[in-house]
Amino acid sequence: MKVAVAGAGIAGGYLARLLGQKGITADLYDGMNHDTGCGCRSCGWGAPVGIETHLARVGLALNEYLLEPMPSINFDGLVATTPLCTLDKPRLLRDLTDGLPLKRQNLGPGEAEEYDIVVDATGIARAFLPPCRSDLTLPTLQHRVAVESYEEPLQAGIYGNQIPGLGYLWVFPLGNTQYHIGTGGIGPVRHSILMDRFYRELSGQHSFTTLCRCTAVVRVASPYYSTPFFIRKTREEGAPQVIVGVGESIGTVAPFTGEGIIFSLECARMLVDSWEDPTGYTRAVLARFGWMKKERETLDYLLSKQETSGPRLRDRWRFFRNARRSGIGLPMIEAFKRIGTLSRWMDSPDQG
Repeated sequence: MKVAVAGAGIAGGYLARLLGQKGITADLYDGMNHDTGCGCRSCGWGAPVGIETHLARVGLALNEYLLEPMPSINFDGLVATTPLCTLDKPRLLRDLTDGLPLKRQNLGPGEAEEYDIVVDATGIARAFLPPCRSDLTLPTLQHRVAVESYEEPLQAGIYGNQIPGLGYLWVFPLGNTQYHIGTGGIGPVRHSILMDRFYRELSGQHSFTTLCRCTAVVRVASPYYSTPFFIRKTREEGAPQVIVGVGESIGTVAPFTGEGIIFSLECARMLVDSWEDPTGYTRAVLARFGWMKKERETLDYLLSKQETSGPRLRDRWRFFRNARRSGIGLPMIEAFKRIGTLSRWMDSPDQG
C-alpha cells in the first residue's frame, strides 16, 4: 500500500509520524511557500497545555516548544485564568517531520496517481477533496512585534470589541518582549486600520516595533459543513484510490476562536485509529466535533442580514461553553454580559 500525505503542517506532519509508528511509511509532500520569516502562515501559536499528551505520543516534550505560558488573559476587560500557552510552531513542525520522507514540492495530479491512499492535509486549500458542502472562512492579519513597555508589561488579551463584524484581536506573548498581535474577522473588517488603532490607543504605555507581518485565511466552516471527508476514485490504470482529509481541510478549527492546532492533532490520531475505515472515521469526527456545528450555526445566525437582535441565549451559552471547553475560567454571569457585546460588534460602523 502506497500512501502520500499532501501537506506537512501540524495535521500532516503529526499524521505521518503516527503512521510510521504503525509501520506505514507515507511520502510527505509540502512545497508551500508562505513567504514569511518563520515559514508559517498567520497563526498566534497559541494552544492549551493539554497538547502535551498529543506530543508525548510521538516522543516530543511540551517544554521543548513552550515559549510563554498565559495563566491569565484579558477578555475585553475581564481577566480570566487559562491553561493556554504559546508554542514555537516552526520548531514543532521541523521536529514532527524530522527523519520522515519529506519532499519539498506539492503533490501534483500525476504523482498522486501512484498512491493507493492520498491524505489531503492541505488546510484551507483542500487541494484533493471536493469543495466543502458549505464553506466559511475568516481572513486574518498578524504582526510579530517587539514591545517596549514603560510601566507594566503588555498583557495577553483577546478583544472582540475591537472588531466591527464577527472576530477578535489577539495579543499573544512569545517571550523576549515579543508578541503576536493580529486580527481575524468575518465581514467588513479593515485589518490594517484596526491594528494601527490598537497601537495608537496603547502608545502611552508601550511602543511597538513591527518585525514581520503575514496574512492568512482560516476555515471556520466546522466539520459538519466540510463534508465529504473522503472520496473513492478509480485511477487511470483501473486501480482504486482513496482520498481522505485531515485537520483544517475538513474543518477541525473552532469556529468561534479559530483555534486549530490541538484539534488537528486529535483529528490525525482519529484517522490513524480508523485507517482502514473512512466511513467510521467520518462518523467519529462528526461526533467528536459536533459542538463546532453549533458554533457555526451561531455565526450564520449573527451574519444573517435578517437578524439584528444580537446573540440569543443559546448563542451566549455556546460562547461560554467554548471558553470552558478550553479551560478558560470565566465567571458565568459576567461572561454572559460580555458576550452581549457581540451585538455591538455586528452593528459598529467605526473602524477608524
